[in-house]
Amino acid sequence: MFRRKTFLGIALVALVALCAAPARAAEKFLDSKDAKEKDEPTKFLNNYDKLVKGKDADWVYFPNGSLKSYKTVTVKEFDSNGRGRESREAAREGKDYMEQWLDKQGYKVVKSGGELTVEGNVFNAWEPHGAGRYWGGWMANPGVGLEVVVKDSKGGTVAEIRHKAKGSTIRDAVENGLEEIAKAFNGGK
Repeated sequence: MFRRKTFLGIALVALVALCAAPARAAEKFLDSKDAKEKDEPTKFLNNYDKLVKGKDADWVYFPNGSLKSYKTVTVKEFDSNGRGRESREAAREGKDYMEQWLDKQGYKVVKSGGELTVEGNVFNAWEPHGAGRYWGGWMANPGVGLEVVVKDSKGGTVAEIRHKAKGSTIRDAVENGLEEIAKAFNGGK
């Protein structure tokens, strides 16, 4: 009898924990240590307060959910509000890689007039210098911080995404980051 009560008690606690997990508030960007980074501007997106922890990309805001229902997309040249030459150079890679990965996600990329318009920004890019490359940690590989605003044909915001990525080069980091951002379009998270 004691074992049955113990088992039922444990099962009840587990059930309550499982049910409560989805009810927990999503982690917000503004409450994260990412938001407190001094060298990473937060001036490109309109809704930093609505960004939550994403599945494919680090921080996402999809007010209407997934973007799967849209078929065509226009990508604008990326901007950079990050400091230094690395950020400006990384921004030059943005448009081409964004188009490549959106195409692989099933969107038709058009020069103008797409159902979606993607505007991008590089808020940070770095090359490791000196011993940092050998000691490990986030800065051990080249990396980039990317932001994307997605608008529908009426100009309404349908997604905002902020993501950091690493790679063997800054260019590789841009490609890796935009691949994850493009995956988030279809997932809506």
